[in-house]
Amino acid sequence: MNSDGMFHIDESGRLLAMRLAPYEAEEVLQALLATHPDLLAGGQMTPGDPRRWLLIRREAGVPDRDGGGGRWSLDHLFVDQDGIPTLVEVKRASDSRIRREVVGQMLDYAANGVLYWPVPNLQALFEQTQRESGHDPQDMVAQLCGDDTVTVETFFAKVGDNLRAGKIRMVFVADAIPDDLRRIVEFLNEQMNPAEVLAVEVKQYVAEGHGLRTLAPAVYGRTAAASAKSSIAQPSLRELRDKADEDVRALWTLLEQWADKEGRLLTNTAAGVIVSGRNDLRIAQLYPKNRALCINLDPLRGRGREELAEACLATLRTLTNKPLTSAYPFFPAHDAVAKWDDVVKLLDQLATV
Repeated sequence: MNSDGMFHIDESGRLLAMRLAPYEAEEVLQALLATHPDLLAGGQMTPGDPRRWLLIRREAGVPDRDGGGGRWSLDHLFVDQDGIPTLVEVKRASDSRIRREVVGQMLDYAANGVLYWPVPNLQALFEQTQRESGHDPQDMVAQLCGDDTVTVETFFAKVGDNLRAGKIRMVFVADAIPDDLRRIVEFLNEQMNPAEVLAVEVKQYVAEGHGLRTLAPAVYGRTAAASAKSSIAQPSLRELRDKADEDVRALWTLLEQWADKEGRLLTNTAAGVIVSGRNDLRIAQLYPKNRALCINLDPLRGRGREELAEACLATLRTLTNKPLTSAYPFFPAHDAVAKWDDVVKLLDQLATV
């Protein structure tokens, strides 16, 4: 009886040898992950708090500029119960690109995704993906979080905060993880914070002639140093502010003064500052790392205020030379400080809607 160290006992008590077998094609493993994200072995990644995932989209486009189309295509984009985006690239061990090229690809996706992925677009892709699978997006989010009060909108607001703070997870998946890729993953995971880099090996065993298949995932990259980094305190908001450039610090102060004077609400997050108006609705976010004030115009349109959204966009476009997208324009901090009198009028409008 030939086997590769794994056996299956059938209902009659027979011992069947399981042989290690390659996947017929990369697409097979990709499809398995999309249908069964538990193959990412979330329990091995964080044993004390196993990760669970929902698929946002297969072949998710990654832009390389504000308002840009998908320059690259990521194999899978998942999100876990804490709203952490999880980027997954799949390769077979027989593909020579798995050794170095795939690492460069993933870093391209991550570096641009945290800056340019429009969160409303990600939410729309998620809802589309879930409906195509016959699931209700709201039910799936509630199940993922274990909380019926969490809405799709509030969940993806958290996804956006994690994304802009660089709190993401990059995962390389293959039927076998080469030693050189494993060393690269371990090194990156020890150095990067708050981002996480891991590799998942999903071996396939078959019982020839019996139609049985067993999948055995194993996670690589969780070295002692990498595990210890999670206990390192993240930069405080004060530290984030101190490290920001002069324009961001000036805009931050202006927003605080405006909020104090008008009785508005500012909420600090790991990614920066949320500006809220009536009924605690978000009207804007200051993202220090992006050096920009993101204005929430799409929610206005969703509440039937199309004319106001278009008027605000037209005003913003007269105040900067930077091209602005129509849904969530990222208005440069430098221009916001220089044109503060005009910007604050716009914020006053948005805050009272």
